[in-house]
Amino acid sequence: MEIINVRLPDKVVSDLDKLAKKHSLTRSEVMRQALTIYLHLTENVGAMLRPLVFQVKPAQIAYTRRGDVSILKVPTGHAIVVGSTSSGSVGSKEMDRVKVDGRILGKFLARVALMDVTATGAFPLLLSVTLGVEKEPTGNTILEGIRREARTIGLDPNQVIMENTEDNFVTLQTGAGLTVIGFANDDELRLGKTCPGDLIVAIGKPKVGEEVIAAEAHGEIADLKNVIQLSQRKYVHDISPVGGFGIASEATMMAYGVGRQLKIIEVKDLDLNKSAGPATVVLATIDRERLEDLTSLIPKPVNVVGEIL
Repeated sequence: MEIINVRLPDKVVSDLDKLAKKHSLTRSEVMRQALTIYLHLTENVGAMLRPLVFQVKPAQIAYTRRGDVSILKVPTGHAIVVGSTSSGSVGSKEMDRVKVDGRILGKFLARVALMDVTATGAFPLLLSVTLGVEKEPTGNTILEGIRREARTIGLDPNQVIMENTEDNFVTLQTGAGLTVIGFANDDELRLGKTCPGDLIVAIGKPKVGEEVIAAEAHGEIADLKNVIQLSQRKYVHDISPVGGFGIASEATMMAYGVGRQLKIIEVKDLDLNKSAGPATVVLATIDRERLEDLTSLIPKPVNVVGEIL
């Protein structure tokens, strides 16, 4: 018989002594029996010494898409959610079509991709930023805006942001891309939760290009905090940021995603077909009796734009 010395935390030793006293056994006997049972289970059940996730094969991963978001479901009951966005000719460069400060560009880049991922119920883990501009000064200015937006939902920019810039060539226009990777429990994903009779509500007004800055200052567009607020309410079923295809198109996809028809409700002074640019509108399907709760929750333009039939 071989003697093995093992260091154990005080809590484990305390529990060990309680068991030994309870069953009139020695410490050694309790440990011997515990190891014997554990080794037997490991041999016969298998896979207990390593997490199940590391045994997943590519063929077992289920891939689905929703707009600019990809959802990878694995048989462990988890999902990896990937969202991305890009921008061209918007920034402070000489040949940019829309002139904005780099911080503003960075804020909206991060906002769009983070809204897409968090709207599914996933928690963002990583932001990969690819900038077609030099790091200093343009790249760092854009990154400052990205970092600020990441902080609004409690992310630490120093931990979650990866960056790459173009420092080999002189650039005359701004090009930027951002990808967000999130993680979720499969049963917590907000996909396909919409029910017959739900109302489709639009938070914010569709704005694009130079309209966006002024609209944000007047509280007319949705933002990342609004998505977080919606995701924390059980009466909110599915959440979907609106992009270039407009409110009507996004609402139709929400209905078709659960195999239902949609009744569009026209709203005065709200163009349902206009591009919502950098996700200036968020759609949510809700219990119809909770509309007042939602309007009280978010002090921004809230309009019923459809009904799930």
